[in-house]
Amino acid sequence: MGWLVLQTAFGGFYPTRFPIPDVVLIVVVVFGFRYSLPLGGGLSFFLGFLQDVLAGGVVGLNALSKTVVFSLTKTMVRRFYFPNLISKMLMVFVGAMVDGLLVLIILLIAEGIHIPFSRILHYLIMQALSTGLLSPLVLIITPKVFILGERGQERFSLWI
Repeated sequence: MGWLVLQTAFGGFYPTRFPIPDVVLIVVVVFGFRYSLPLGGGLSFFLGFLQDVLAGGVVGLNALSKTVVFSLTKTMVRRFYFPNLISKMLMVFVGAMVDGLLVLIILLIAEGIHIPFSRILHYLIMQALSTGLLSPLVLIITPKVFILGERGQERFSLWI
């Protein structure tokens, strides 16, 4: 939730020539590495839905795309081993491309975009690169937040 608030609050201060990195997508990829399908998929859908509501876009578009990215990440994690940060950054880049292409296809089907395809493709690649370059920071910080949450659950369970 904190990443989502930061992205929507400070996204307007980001230079207009560069796309805003999708921090929620990075967190969804982390969910794919960490959680099972019902919990992680539900959290991914919820964060995508909140992103739709806060951004004022088409409601359900990011919810669908984030759930698809979570499912893709979960499938890739089952088949391949991601031992280091670079492979996880690559997974974030692939997830950002899938997310962007899915949103683009849906908007093209609904005729919601009237921009030349070359500009859209350039923006999509820049979006994926900016998200991938921001991912080490989020990938390093997010597991520490999970560890703090698990410690809190252990302390809470002692009182029950």
